[in-house]
Amino acid sequence: MKKPPRRLVCTIAPGEEGVRLDAFVAEWLAHALRRSLSKSVVRKLVMAGAIRLNGRPARRPGAILSAGTVLEAHVDAARIDAGTAEAATSPRADPTILHEDDDLIAVAKPAGLVMHATADPRRQDLFNTVRLLLARRRGETAVPDRLPYLGLHHRLDVETSGVVLFTKQERANAALAQQFAQGEVTKTYHAITGRPGGRTPREWRVENRLAMSDGGRRARMQDAPTGGEHAVTQFQVLEVLPAALLVQARPETGRKHQIRAHLAGSRLPILGDIRYGGPSRARRCVAPRVMLHALSLSLRHPVTREALTISCPYPHDFSAFLDCLRASRDVC
Repeated sequence: MKKPPRRLVCTIAPGEEGVRLDAFVAEWLAHALRRSLSKSVVRKLVMAGAIRLNGRPARRPGAILSAGTVLEAHVDAARIDAGTAEAATSPRADPTILHEDDDLIAVAKPAGLVMHATADPRRQDLFNTVRLLLARRRGETAVPDRLPYLGLHHRLDVETSGVVLFTKQERANAALAQQFAQGEVTKTYHAITGRPGGRTPREWRVENRLAMSDGGRRARMQDAPTGGEHAVTQFQVLEVLPAALLVQARPETGRKHQIRAHLAGSRLPILGDIRYGGPSRARRCVAPRVMLHALSLSLRHPVTREALTISCPYPHDFSAFLDCLRASRDVC
């Protein structure tokens, strides 16, 4: 028997006004349903009339909310699942190429895209997306065991955006792997963090040992005085905002969740990083995801040995969130 739509109601509180309807609904339903929803699914819910403002269908995802407005959501689980499946199977645009030569290709990874294939065959991943791109260029068919060679030496978390470097020729693997293993690749990240009450140093260094605790969705890296893996990150505050900080991170090691764990341990959790205690918003600005971006890689070309720096501009969601925080200077 089909379950009736679930009805959820909330009222926009003072301090929450000025937020876009789709951004608010995404955060609200994620907490209420205990599952994240893609932007496309939220947009479809709004435009289908499933979200009401003061009793009337909203239908405009970009509507700006006012304090005292009553939101009502009629959530059909089957509709959400269908929308999620459609988003998983919908083709994405080819990733932006940041650098390419005979041996290397670097692309801009969008947030939300996993690095490798998962158990869900419908879910797209960056590794095979790049291989398919190379295959199409050569006029080859997308037969899995005949796709062009691609080598991967570093990874980004699913919600992290930024530069990812691949090798196109096996001859480049050994030298590149050695540079990553010996810490000779300079990795620069930008993070938008919460702003603590006390004073934050302009520069600091974190060195500890990290080990995984818990499992599944609650898994997180924590300081492990005994055991764990050695982890080092250099930090610098680039910009101080009323409710947030723009922080540069340069990890000297490559541990899982290293930057996220080190910032959380410094009482500066990344905005949107709920797993590590990061707030979901700062003033009127709602973080659309974990606000961490891999800005650049600097290394020696593994074949030519020439110095190479590959940079990736901020994606729209990162720059828009930063602009919102900057605009909030004059908002109480």
